[in-house]
Amino acid sequence: MKKLLISLICLAVVCAAGLPIANGIVMERTIKSAVEANNTQAAKTGTGFRMKLLEYDRGLFSSHVKWCIENPNGFPGSETAQLVLVDQGTHGFFSVTSQTTLEENPWYMQWVNTRLNGNDPLSIQNRFSLTGATGSTIHMNAFSIKEKEKMLHVHALNLNVSTGNGFETLDTKGRWEGLSQGSELVMGPVTFTSELDQLTDIIWAGKNTFSLERLKIDDGKSDPVDFSGLTVNFDASASEDKKSITMTTDFHLDRIELGGKPLTDWTATFKLKQMDTASVEQFMRLYSNVMTQAGQRLEITGGNPGDFQNILKNEMARNTPQLMSVLNGLLKKGLGMEITDLDIELPEGEVAGSLDLSLKKDLDPSNIFVFAMQPDMMFSFFDLDAQLSLPYAFAGGIPNLTEPLLPGMATGLFVIKGDLLSLDMHIREEKLFLNGHQVVLNQ
Repeated sequence: MKKLLISLICLAVVCAAGLPIANGIVMERTIKSAVEANNTQAAKTGTGFRMKLLEYDRGLFSSHVKWCIENPNGFPGSETAQLVLVDQGTHGFFSVTSQTTLEENPWYMQWVNTRLNGNDPLSIQNRFSLTGATGSTIHMNAFSIKEKEKMLHVHALNLNVSTGNGFETLDTKGRWEGLSQGSELVMGPVTFTSELDQLTDIIWAGKNTFSLERLKIDDGKSDPVDFSGLTVNFDASASEDKKSITMTTDFHLDRIELGGKPLTDWTATFKLKQMDTASVEQFMRLYSNVMTQAGQRLEITGGNPGDFQNILKNEMARNTPQLMSVLNGLLKKGLGMEITDLDIELPEGEVAGSLDLSLKKDLDPSNIFVFAMQPDMMFSFFDLDAQLSLPYAFAGGIPNLTEPLLPGMATGLFVIKGDLLSLDMHIREEKLFLNGHQVVLNQ
C-alpha cells in the first residue's frame, strides 16, 4: 500500500512538473492557430489585415514571441503598414501568462518619448489555458498631451477580452473614462460589452452594449452639442436552422440640449427581420471588396478625398451583377423592417411612431422595373403598417406635407389633427391606404 501511495505521489509530481511545459505547447499552438484563422478569414472577406509570426522561441518555462499585424494600405489615420507585438510568456501550472509590448514599433516609441516623456501608458497581459481558452487584459493609464496649444486629457481605459476554444466565442467588457479639453470638450465615461458566438466566417451572433455618460462639445464657433445617458444595445440572433438572422438595435438618450432647452428620454428600436444568412455574408464580402478597391484606386489618383465619391460610384457600377445577386438572395418571404417605441421630444413637441414592413413572398429584383410601370403591383408583395405623428409647429411649414402629391391620393402624407401632423399608412387586401383613404397609383 505504501509503495502504491509513493508511486502515485511521484506520478503526480511528474505530471505537475510537466504542466508548465504542456501549457507552453498550448500557447504556441493557440497563437499559430489564431494567425492562420485570421489570415484565412481575411482572404475570404477581402480585407487587407494579415498576421505574421516573426519569431517564436519556446523554452521549458518561458516563451518569447514576436508577431505583427499588417495592412498593405496602412492603418486608418496613419501611413504605418505594420504593427509589431512582442510577447514574453511565463509557463505556469494551469496557464501561460504573457506581457505584450509595442516597444519594437519606432513610430510608437517616438510618440511615447516625445509626447509622453517616455512614459508608456499601455499595458497588455494575455492568458492561455490548457482548455484552449484565451484572455487579454488591456489597461491604458491616463495621460495628457498638448493639441493646438491646449492640453487634451485622455483618461484611463480598461478592457478585458476572452475567447473560447477554437475562437468560436468572443466576450469583451471595457470602460474608458473618456477625454476632456477644458470646457470645450467633455466625453465619457464610455462602457461597452459583447457576448458573441461565431455564426459564419464573418458573421457573429450575440449581444453588444454601448453607453456614453456624457458628450459636450462647445468650441464657440458652431452650435454646441450636449447630451448625456446614451445607451445602445445591439442583438443579432439566428433562426434554429441558422439560415436567417434578425438584427435588433435599440437606443435610449436620457437628456439632450437643443437651442438651450434640455429635453429628456429619446428612445427607439430598429429591427431587420429574417435576413438570409448566406446573402448577408455575401453582401459583407462585396462591401469589403468594393471599399478596398475604392481605397486602392484613390491612392493611385493621389489620395484626393474629393475623388472618392466618383471612384465609389464606379466600383458599385462595376460590381452591379454581384449586387443584384445579393438582392435576389435577400428579397425573400419574411424579410422585414420594424421601428417601434419611437419617442423623441423636441422643443416644439413630441415625435412618435412605428413601422412594420415585410415581404409576403419572394421578390425578384427585376420586378422593380415592372413596379415603375404598374406601381399598384407592389402591394401584392408587401405587408405594411406605419404611423407617425409630428408637432405641427416643427414641420407644418414644410411644403406639400399636407397636400396630395399624386392624382391617386385623397390627402397629403400627413393630415392635421389638432397641434399634430399625423400619418397612418397600411396595406390591406393588396391595396394601399393613407390616412383612411385608398391610394391608387396606376393612373
